[in-house]
Amino acid sequence: MTMWHASEQLSIAASPQVVWRVVADIEGHVSLAGSGEVKAIRMRGDLAAGATFEGDIATGEVGSFVSRNVIETVDEPRRLAWVSYPPLDDDETEDHQIEVHWAFELTPDGVATMLTHTFTVPRPKAGADELEAFLERTGRIATVRDGMRRTLENVRAAVARA
Repeated sequence: MTMWHASEQLSIAASPQVVWRVVADIEGHVSLAGSGEVKAIRMRGDLAAGATFEGDIATGEVGSFVSRNVIETVDEPRRLAWVSYPPLDDDETEDHQIEVHWAFELTPDGVATMLTHTFTVPRPKAGADELEAFLERTGRIATVRDGMRRTLENVRAAVARA
């Protein structure tokens, strides 16, 4: 069951192949992330389903941490998706694990590409009520949506420079 889902779109005046080169550079997401919260990314191996990477994250609401990430889908030049796993607190079990699913979808739109950025958080097996209360109390949902919009603008700017 989904606890939270957000989606933002932006048309970019380039082919899906050109946009793909920008979004498929996982380590380059440090400069794309509109939140400013992604400080470093360390990719483990080539971009492929099942590949992993670590992300150094710093948020005002949560603090700094290292996320574990697993690539779910690489469908060039249509879809790139991964799941991010923030670390568990010392008193939490695997049932508390939060999964943050991210994706970029690229759809040809005449001479442009419609780029859709999505974010989905399924309900964890434990601690969902506390997580929902935290999201509401901190305004985290609005913060993430704003960051997603800036990310799309950053992708458009990177494509224009390419």
